[in-house]
Amino acid sequence: MQFDKEKLQLRLYQQTILNTAAKSNTLVVLPTGLGKTHIAIALSGLYFERGKVLMMAPTVPLVNQHYEVYKQFFSPQDGIVMLNGKIPAEERIRLWKSARIVLATPQTIRFDVIAGRIKLDDVSLVIFDEAHRAVGDYAYVFIGKVCGRMEKPARTLALTASPGTQDVANEICENLRIEKVEARDRDHEEVVQYVQPIHTNYVLLDLPQNILEIKKRLDEAIAVRLRQLQRLGIPLPPKVSRKTLITLNYNLRKRFLKDKRYGLGLSVCTALIKLQHAHALLTTESLNAVQRYFSQVWESAKTNKAKSIRDIINDMHVKLAYSATTIALETGSEHPKLGAAKDAVEKLLRENPYAKILLFTEFRDNVPVIINTLSKIREASISKFIGQASRAEKGMSQKSQAEVLEQFRRGELNVLVCTSVGEEGIDIPDVDLVIFYSPLPSIIRTVQRRGRTGRTSLGKVLMLITKGTRDEAYYWAARKSEEALNLAIKDMQNNVKQLTLENYPSRTMDEVTLFVDSRESELAELLHSKGANAHLGALKVGDFVLAEDIGCERKTVEDFVNSLVDGRLFDQAKRMREAFAKPFMIVEGDISLLPSIRNVAPAALMGALSSLVLDWNIPILITKDKEETADMLMIIARREQNGKKRSLPTRPEQKPQTLTEAQQFFVEGLPQIGPELARNLLKHFGSPKKLVNAPVDELQKVGGIGDKKAEIIRKLLDTEFKD
Repeated sequence: MQFDKEKLQLRLYQQTILNTAAKSNTLVVLPTGLGKTHIAIALSGLYFERGKVLMMAPTVPLVNQHYEVYKQFFSPQDGIVMLNGKIPAEERIRLWKSARIVLATPQTIRFDVIAGRIKLDDVSLVIFDEAHRAVGDYAYVFIGKVCGRMEKPARTLALTASPGTQDVANEICENLRIEKVEARDRDHEEVVQYVQPIHTNYVLLDLPQNILEIKKRLDEAIAVRLRQLQRLGIPLPPKVSRKTLITLNYNLRKRFLKDKRYGLGLSVCTALIKLQHAHALLTTESLNAVQRYFSQVWESAKTNKAKSIRDIINDMHVKLAYSATTIALETGSEHPKLGAAKDAVEKLLRENPYAKILLFTEFRDNVPVIINTLSKIREASISKFIGQASRAEKGMSQKSQAEVLEQFRRGELNVLVCTSVGEEGIDIPDVDLVIFYSPLPSIIRTVQRRGRTGRTSLGKVLMLITKGTRDEAYYWAARKSEEALNLAIKDMQNNVKQLTLENYPSRTMDEVTLFVDSRESELAELLHSKGANAHLGALKVGDFVLAEDIGCERKTVEDFVNSLVDGRLFDQAKRMREAFAKPFMIVEGDISLLPSIRNVAPAALMGALSSLVLDWNIPILITKDKEETADMLMIIARREQNGKKRSLPTRPEQKPQTLTEAQQFFVEGLPQIGPELARNLLKHFGSPKKLVNAPVDELQKVGGIGDKKAEIIRKLLDTEFKD
């Protein structure tokens, strides 16, 4: 493979950053549109001959975008491959082996590493695009840890327009083994000549009287429930917001499992969250959005008997608010933001018919009403730009998203109404105006949206703010966060914590292997992080296979009770007993909660536990959480596989009970042969012996067996075994 470095014209700041990244694991913080990808390509050109280059991005469209850019600089292009979950696993294995440069989603890489399909040992450079995601349990964190445990860790390059808060930035650096931070804002002396100023205009809007009347009704409905929680002795957070209410709701749910007296408080808190959402839609979004939400609540009440839903639809204040919203819409009223957005778009397009505009809204329910409002502008050619998933309406496929962006580039469209899908990474052309329909508290998202303008010409940002609402709070929160972050990044450039291999313990020499059911992917990741080879797949019996005759069924305390009530428990016990000589069960969680779940009598629970141990001879182990479950599985697997030198079965499945089942089981062991094909082959040939002796052309006569499958089967049967 050749790298055409002459085609890559790096600016001075890009060269400076590249020099740092070539020597140290580096976090690059650059505004959108200033060439982070070209720095990644230049570094790839330095490393691709030392081993594979792996560049990851959060979404398939963004991976596709990087793939097209990489192809411009490297040849032959068959050494560059894309990997995502839509590509069959066997094909991903083949592509990985043949590639020099891999562009992939991190979810795919994590899954294939855990499943044992690929190893990162031969990767020389790993690039994390949109690196602000490398926190919590996102796939980047897992991959960063795997890279850190390698005998020769890969060079790391992390790219982002903004890491968010200082705490998040520190977490990113720790998770990705960052040694240096290279940050440039738009005012940096090396960058300023390549960007244009961005003028931000803040439009403060008053709510009209009819919306204030609706707001008053919802304020009273919310106040009633806050007082109700206080009477119940439930302490309210100092600041009542959606986030704090969700936390309170979670804590009440946990208490409810132990004490049913918390049921009323939980119901009131759930209703409060729904009412606050309606309040936010009313005050900061549109009347159409709040009416649609009310309609959904009333519709769900027909089938959903939850107390919180009944509480809302029976509340006179809410009924009056719903009625007043409908009347306001019928008389032509709407939120003043719609008029302000229309005025701004119309003014710019009349001044400059070639202008391009992005309008961002937080709620997809708002998209149709915004488009309907802006479509009244004669000069406007408008389209939505939204994601794929949607409960209320069909979203946009990746193909339709690409078509809309191409029309926008060509000038066939001049206004895009976007949800958050337009923020991150996607190559949207430079625009003349970005409209924030609502301010955001997230500095990351604010920077990404704002960065869509001011690249090649004077940029304009319009921020629509409704007075006296959360809009104002969000605006000030983002502004303070950005100021604090800029100071923190400057400090981090000189004071990044130096990480060594000691921060990332290597795998133990006595590695163990486990088969893990695909539904237990979170446990598989935990096991892998502890040094196990955890192979994900569909197990017919149990959740884990630890040795040839040892299988485990894992249940949370809640699932244990539910499986007892619905009759699954003893059926699973029977199948575990038949499949494994030494089955066992893990019950995970606080076992003191068992009697409170679904009000099952303690005697019934004790009877079920004793029956599993005494009648079915299935030991029960208790763990407090997933972490302890993973530790327990590792200890048992290491004891059995290394201590006793026992191996895993190659096919961790329930063993056949009859001769017919045994014949089908035998044929299913052939590559790419499932139950249906196995039966077809046996019906065609009559016996396994005739099948084994059949030539390729005879195998091809069976439905579902093509040229490739027939050749693979024949090769497997004819090739000499090597231990």
